[in-house]
Amino acid sequence: MKNYKEEEVIITKQVLISLTCDICKKTIVRDDYVEFQEFICISFTGGYGSIFGDGDTLEIDICQHCFKEKLGEYVRVVYSELGSLLEAYDLGDGE
Repeated sequence: MKNYKEEEVIITKQVLISLTCDICKKTIVRDDYVEFQEFICISFTGGYGSIFGDGDTLEIDICQHCFKEKLGEYVRVVYSELGSLLEAYDLGDGE
């Protein structure tokens, strides 16, 4: 039989407090809710034959402004159902 008792345990953990754009180097703190939630964080593991290295992990963190500036012309915008509904009833631009 296992016998338990409750004990208070202090746990230390890492908490994300800010993000820094790897392109423009601007740092956004968690309190800046809109900019913080719109950061693009990519993590990719190269597969067999990858030009980046088989099994190597690549990461990049980009603010929404640099993402649009550097990749905007290649990005496809896919509207949400709500955006499509608003657009259908001419209640907004769907963005």
